[in-house]
Amino acid sequence: MIQDLKKVQYPKRTIIIIILILIGLFSRFLVAKLVTDPSFNAATIESLEEKKTTVLKLAATMTASSTALSLLPGDVALPIANQMAELNKYFIMVISAIILEKVLVSVVGHVTFSYIIPIACLLGIGYLYLKLDIIRNLAIKLAIFGIVIFAAIPVSIRISDLIYSTHQASLEQTVEIANENKEYIEEKKEEFAEEDKNWMERVGNYLSNFTSKIGLGMSEIVKKGEDTLNKYIDAIAVLIISTCVIPIIVLLFFAWIIKILFGFEIRLPKKKE
Repeated sequence: MIQDLKKVQYPKRTIIIIILILIGLFSRFLVAKLVTDPSFNAATIESLEEKKTTVLKLAATMTASSTALSLLPGDVALPIANQMAELNKYFIMVISAIILEKVLVSVVGHVTFSYIIPIACLLGIGYLYLKLDIIRNLAIKLAIFGIVIFAAIPVSIRISDLIYSTHQASLEQTVEIANENKEYIEEKKEEFAEEDKNWMERVGNYLSNFTSKIGLGMSEIVKKGEDTLNKYIDAIAVLIISTCVIPIIVLLFFAWIIKILFGFEIRLPKKKE
């Protein structure tokens, strides 16, 4: 009896169909749930949240610095304040990129293993019946495409993290320097307001001294403002490169790989008659 069972041979096509069905079900009901589980992407999400927190701190300190400069007497620091206000749009762009990456981390995995891989398996089954090379090629390329786009997002974030971690200390230092400069500007503004009070009573022998002190104080404030602005420009450059440029370059690289994969025909050896 056992020997009779061993002699039973299932058609090769049936075995391949069963394997493809199992792969499709495994992808749809197990892998898809795994890659969308919060714990699976916890490290990546935490890294993106850390970047977002840093960006928000930089944006908050820059807004405060811009406001402090704009409230100074006269218009001597107004150009710097306006330039700082203009830089806010870049922080919004960086935050948008970070949020998009957070969404893609979960969505791409779900789409790949819930739809792309099962559809590729169905196309593979279809090829076994129809024997059309176009269906076979589409099934193979679709499966490779799904795996490539699933890998692209985490890889781009990892490379982005490497660049960000190298400059993280300088970004934190920018926040500290900006806060110190803002406090200095506010202190000087209060000093000017105090000295300016009742200046008419001492206008005779005080005017020249007061004017020179104001001029010296303003030049110091402008220097602090320029230093803060330069620090913000450096920080924004680092953030744009690490959160926008690098992910785009990585995605373009993977897109190039996909283009190569979709640009050739996959030929299997033909059976000898």
